[in-house]
Amino acid sequence: MNAGSSISNRRLQGFAIRLCALVLASAGIGCNAPERPRPNVLLITVDTLRADRLGAYGFERNTSPAIDRLASRGVVFERAIAGASFTSGSHASIMTSRYTREHTIGYMNGGTRLEGITTLAEIFNREGYQTAAFVGNIMLDRRIGLDRGFEVYDDELPQAEQNRGFAFERIAEKTTERALLWLKNRDGRPFFLWVHYQDPHGPYTPPPAFKGRFRPEFDPDEEPLPILDTVTGLNGIPSYQELDGIRQPSIYETRYAEEIAYADHWIGELISQLDAISSDAESVIAFTSDHGESLGEAGIYFSHGSTTTPDQAHVPLILRAPGLPQGRRIETVHHVDLMPTLLDLAGFEVPDDISGIALGPILRGESPPPNRMVYCDEGFDLSAYGPDGFVRVGDILAAWNSGEANGSPTMAPRWAAYRWAPGEDWQAVDGIDADSKDVIRSYFRHAIPMVEAREPSELRVERLRALGYAE
Repeated sequence: MNAGSSISNRRLQGFAIRLCALVLASAGIGCNAPERPRPNVLLITVDTLRADRLGAYGFERNTSPAIDRLASRGVVFERAIAGASFTSGSHASIMTSRYTREHTIGYMNGGTRLEGITTLAEIFNREGYQTAAFVGNIMLDRRIGLDRGFEVYDDELPQAEQNRGFAFERIAEKTTERALLWLKNRDGRPFFLWVHYQDPHGPYTPPPAFKGRFRPEFDPDEEPLPILDTVTGLNGIPSYQELDGIRQPSIYETRYAEEIAYADHWIGELISQLDAISSDAESVIAFTSDHGESLGEAGIYFSHGSTTTPDQAHVPLILRAPGLPQGRRIETVHHVDLMPTLLDLAGFEVPDDISGIALGPILRGESPPPNRMVYCDEGFDLSAYGPDGFVRVGDILAAWNSGEANGSPTMAPRWAAYRWAPGEDWQAVDGIDADSKDVIRSYFRHAIPMVEAREPSELRVERLRALGYAE
């Protein structure tokens, strides 16, 4: 479906007001209705954050007071789906409104680059907005192409992960400090600001002020897990997640919750500063995560990027904007909807060549929710989510590597259907209707070639060399 095919009444009215001003100005006649000021727009993304570990989504531990306050003043989408279960691909879907097989990052994470597609930041900048981004994950550094359209793209990552010296990051406090300094020194233009928080991506190492905030909830049947030599998390603790030889899964889950609480604190500081410089009527806030994290589902522990089931695909999505009714929504929405939604809320035309829809007209009752499937796709595994469940297709890989764009699966796919609702386990059901299979196969056929990322910057190479990871 295309959001561009249904222009909202509000934008038509805004166009009429501008046309009125142009036509009547020469005659000395004024228009009665002033044009609404362009809002400041803040996009917050959090790495590796499951929706069901936030209070706004039913979690009992107090992990997210700041995010919950945002939710109480906005719209909470209970059924939001990620573009992929890894960082680069999901953020490409957020910034371009294209599904994984429709953009050149594709199913790779850090090895490919976004090219040939207009980004959200480019549109805002073209419309006169000041644009800035502050990111905390090396998978979002400027090599992958998401810096286009940003006047400031701060991807300075000063420290390495605890168990992987080559994986540089920046923790929430430092990322927020950079963003707050930019807000303090911004110019007079309206702005589009994107802030990405690396926490709670593993290893789960909350700062001392947050470590020990929650007591581990040991299961009587809990057994220690082995420390794996791989990062898969299948029936054990991934090598990069190891915490001083700890093997009890409940302790890892607790540390994960504490990292969420740490990120939430700094997200609260960021939102407070935005509210200090612009009122609700002058600002739009969108909050989401790039993907979830498996916490034992299907035998996968403390990992992501291996499946597209709800543990890794279900993400929070909260929207606060002037003119939107507060509350909770059950429609199936997706990362691809963020670009058109933010453009619509800022009063700009929504492009035609996108896969997402503007959610504002639906929330205001101006148009009905679409009947569609949305895709979480990580290359070998894809799930197409609808209103009641999802169809999962495994053992697939579009023909990206050969440079072909026909998207024909190179393996015999495995099809399965599941019923699922947020807060519930997914249950296998019999039968997949032919129409759903045809829609998914059509999505496969439209895969485009991926583009290899540039070589690492000299600064990054120097850091790797200092740590013994490069020659």
